[in-house]
Amino acid sequence: MKKTILTTIASLMLAGLGHARTWTSADGSKTFEGDFVSCDDASVTVKRGIKQMTFKLALLSEKDQEWAKEEGAKIAVAEENKEEAAQFMDGEFGKALKKLQKLDGEGFVDHNLEAAPKYFLLYFSASW
Repeated sequence: MKKTILTTIASLMLAGLGHARTWTSADGSKTFEGDFVSCDDASVTVKRGIKQMTFKLALLSEKDQEWAKEEGAKIAVAEENKEEAAQFMDGEFGKALKKLQKLDGEGFVDHNLEAAPKYFLLYFSASW
C-alpha cells in the first residue's frame, strides 16, 4: 500500500518534469514541440530545448489548455503533499522517524518522506 502511494506521488511529480508533447495554437494553425513545466490559471510554461517560455494559456487549443490545467493541478497536489510531509517530520512523531531508511537493492539507504503518512503499521518483536 505504502509503495503504491509513493509510486503514485513520484509519477505525479515526474509528470511535470519534461513531459514532451506537441502543442497546438488556439486557432489550430501552428504547432510546436515542448516539455511541460508548469501551469496556473492564466499562463503555461513550456521548455523547448534549453529555452523556457511562459505565455498565456488562451493562446493554446482547448484540448491543450485542459491538459495543461490537469497537469498543473497534479503538480500542485504533489507539492502540497511534500509540504505536509515536511510539517509531519517537524512534529514529535516525525522527529522520531528522522532516521528512516528503505531497502534499495541489497542494502539500506536514507529515505525522506514524500507525503505525510495516513496509516501506520506498528510492529513489535520479542524473543524468549
